Amino acid sequence: MTRFLTDLADQDVLLPVEALVFVALLSLRLWRPAWAWAVVMGGGAALTLVLKLGLEACGPAPDRMLYSPSGHTMAGTMVYGCLLAMLRIRTPVVVGAAVVIACVLGWSRVALGAHTITEVLLGGGLGVVMVGLFRRLAEPPSAISMQAVRGLVVAMIALIAICHGHRSTIELAIQDFSRFDLGPLLCRADGHVAVAERERGGGLFSGQEFH
Repeated sequence: MTRFLTDLADQDVLLPVEALVFVALLSLRLWRPAWAWAVVMGGGAALTLVLKLGLEACGPAPDRMLYSPSGHTMAGTMVYGCLLAMLRIRTPVVVGAAVVIACVLGWSRVALGAHTITEVLLGGGLGVVMVGLFRRLAEPPSAISMQAVRGLVVAMIALIAICHGHRSTIELAIQDFSRFDLGPLLCRADGHVAVAERERGGGLFSGQEFH
């Protein structure tokens, strides 16, 4: 169950969903929600990237509490929460639902040993903030016809079913770039260790999943 839940927030699932929703909004000529969707999805991804590059550069501390903000928790909360934000339901309900999504995804990441509680709290918190931002930018809620809603839901379910189980290597690539390329620039001692590990062909995080 934990793996099933966490895979719902994998980039190999979320990126196609993001693209599908954006194209659907454009095809329905819902310009403001489409613009808001693009801004929030891009901004959320950029924010997560910056945090990961900065925090992962020096490697995890022995008593690690915060090393890699949970990208799964952040992105999953943002995407599924923003989908709810397009419906004609009250903002407090949308935010509450986003918090629930963050808790479920965060629990799955902690249960799998991929993140600490602090890391999923940060990721989930950022996701909820992005949902609130989208709600503000996209207001008033779009008057999408029920036929369009049904079509989009069917297409999304089919897309998720096809993509679910595929696991992206994007975040591992970010971790590698941050640790081995930025590390020597930002963290002297740890940077030298990182370079030595790369030259030996070893991995500092063998057997660990930090994303």
